[in-house]
Amino acid sequence: MNDALSRPSPGRFAAGTPEVSMLATRLVTGTLLVAALVAVLVLDEQFAPWYPFWLLTAIAVMGLSALEINALLGETSAKPSGNTVFGGVLALVVANWAPHVVEHLQQPLRLVEPAYEPLAPISWLAWPLWAFVAIVMLAFIAQSAQFYSPGGTMATISGTVLATAYIGVLGSFLVQMRWLGAGSTGIVPLAALIATAKGADTGAYTMGRLAGRHKLWPRLSPSKTIEGALGGMLAGVLAALVVFGVARLLFHVPSLSWVAAIGYGVVVGSAAQLGDLMESMIKRDCGWKDASTAVPGFGGVLDVMDSLLFAGPVAYGYWLLMQS
Repeated sequence: MNDALSRPSPGRFAAGTPEVSMLATRLVTGTLLVAALVAVLVLDEQFAPWYPFWLLTAIAVMGLSALEINALLGETSAKPSGNTVFGGVLALVVANWAPHVVEHLQQPLRLVEPAYEPLAPISWLAWPLWAFVAIVMLAFIAQSAQFYSPGGTMATISGTVLATAYIGVLGSFLVQMRWLGAGSTGIVPLAALIATAKGADTGAYTMGRLAGRHKLWPRLSPSKTIEGALGGMLAGVLAALVVFGVARLLFHVPSLSWVAAIGYGVVVGSAAQLGDLMESMIKRDCGWKDASTAVPGFGGVLDVMDSLLFAGPVAYGYWLLMQS
């Protein structure tokens, strides 16, 4: 296995690495990741609605996350089929582009340009849903072809379906955020999701390190604290207010009201922290500290994605609710 995806050594931090240095590394890495994402979104505006750079980004991030979840679950009795999970996640990424490609190709055949339909995002999700159904069926067929004796087959199918759903299905909401809203305003929902989720993640980490005293859920993550969770929620609200405020005041793009933005920060920020805790449960159950060592200051790609995987569906639903 590649060194970047190898199992990290046990221990809370690498030997001799101060917590301040770890926090600094995390902030620097996070800033670089945000800068790269902004570059992708700005460059992709020239290719709307195809968004090829967003496609390549989704393939890379979700593909690496699939490799990491395969490695994690491989330590348990639910040993997923690595090829099925990896191929299934990539198929789900492509399926998220299908409705937008089909709609774009049909435009020359229409007499009238269709208006933006607020509930269209619900129908877009039918494409990855059908893709997931096909993946589940193929997982059964693939394991039946390898079946020789009782024991292990059902666990493998269960692990395969779980890993594919965790990365591919939950990740589909993050991918689809790019097309929410009319015109290029999909940047605002996507930017708000990422800023709120990672703001809550970073705020919880920072406040927990600086002032954490009372454990939040020690059975899942002994390092997370109630003070950190409160700091994360506040950071999530502030991040949401900044994104929606900039969109409204500087770029005059329709966005959530101030009250709705605060609610967004609380709900999405809380979901992000819950997603972080759920990945901690997975790693703790598998006996790993981090999903890998691929991202300095964070751990693995999955350690960056965990909050977004849970926050994505919540943000997607909140956005649709506010538009209805």
